[in-house]
Amino acid sequence: MAGAAAPSLPLRRGRDLLPEVAADLALRPLLLISDFDGTLARIVMDPWGARVIPGAQRALRRLAGTAGVQVAFLSGRTAADLAARVRVGGALYLGNHGIERGTLARRAHAGTLRADQDPALAGYEVDAALLARALPALIREPWFVVELKGPAVAFHFRAAPDVPAARQRVLAAIDSLEPARRFVRFPGRRIVELRPPGAAAKGDALRALVEELRPAVTWMLGDDANDAVAFEALRELRETGRTRGLAIAVHAHPEMPDAVARAADVALASPDEAARFLAGVARLLAVRPDARGA
Repeated sequence: MAGAAAPSLPLRRGRDLLPEVAADLALRPLLLISDFDGTLARIVMDPWGARVIPGAQRALRRLAGTAGVQVAFLSGRTAADLAARVRVGGALYLGNHGIERGTLARRAHAGTLRADQDPALAGYEVDAALLARALPALIREPWFVVELKGPAVAFHFRAAPDVPAARQRVLAAIDSLEPARRFVRFPGRRIVELRPPGAAAKGDALRALVEELRPAVTWMLGDDANDAVAFEALRELRETGRTRGLAIAVHAHPEMPDAVARAADVALASPDEAARFLAGVARLLAVRPDARGA
């Protein structure tokens, strides 16, 4: 119902969630998709300072080397930036909300990742670069951070002392430089992102992966409204019998976004608990030789 309060999800410890996924661990293929910021990395004020939690990285490396398990990372960051921060071989990297896609080979250096991009969006790259160069001249603040992502560009204000005021200032500056609104505005908690119309979103990327890989089980981990779109896509696929699945929210902000609380099945209490959950899954899969198809 419109205007209804978001449901309250109890915050769980990683190890306490393991019994609930035990049945899924016996099935293959298993597709594990995870966001990065706020999920595998703690939220920090400088977006370039985000680091993968070591325990999560170790667990994901084990999972990526497990037969019948496909690990994929789905982030708003570029695929190259994502790979450089996660550094898990044998996994798929879907950057820019799914616009980019690459595979990093086992034991390969992250810098070797080569990501394909939707060629239909190439015409937006020049305009995105122009905006990335022009906006800092209008907003000369230490908290203003620009992230150019090919045909998209993101403007961060995580460290602004007054976040609502910073958001309005950033939006006003964008409108002054791009009055034709060729780009679609995506305001977030501490970010405004400009994306080409029709560009893939996380829900589209998740659907495409499920269609391609036809997993018996799909898990999606994420923390923000962009991940809620993927959660909703997973729930739709689950309801139509395309895959079993679990939408796992990670509590990384002072308050969980309403969209996340509505779309998730369960919530882990923090990125550290997400790391503990993944470590537990990796341990359990290492001692379960009885995997089978759906």
